[in-house]
Amino acid sequence: MPQSSNLSVTTAAVFVYGTLKRGQCRESMWPAPPATVCEGFVFGSLFGREDYPAMTGGHDRVLGECWQFEMAEMPAVLEVLDRIEGFNQAGEADLYDRVIVDVFDLRGNLLGEAYTYRYASDPLADGFVLLCAAGKETYVAWPAGA
Repeated sequence: MPQSSNLSVTTAAVFVYGTLKRGQCRESMWPAPPATVCEGFVFGSLFGREDYPAMTGGHDRVLGECWQFEMAEMPAVLEVLDRIEGFNQAGEADLYDRVIVDVFDLRGNLLGEAYTYRYASDPLADGFVLLCAAGKETYVAWPAGA
């Protein structure tokens, strides 16, 4: 079940797979500097459009970054990210849901739990296309080929 910003924070990490990654257009919108950022993956299905991606539950290895923060910073981090991702905003339907997922390093070792955002409706109905691993790649990533 999605978590609300006013509920207790249970992890100090956020997994991102799109515009909030390093080098992407929303990288500068994080409200606090992370303690660490490492590459990793979660299990899901990744969809893409030119402007941003959408992830749902699934079995593909979705490549992204795990941003680790001090626990005291997490309420502010989640408040900003909830606005960016259109989650739990008064009077508006959710664009994304905030959920907790297991994050793995690139060797498949469990790093721990992190918050991430999953698309709240059918991505295909909103003009996204399902992204698939190409060739020998074992991960799906946005933008394609990243």
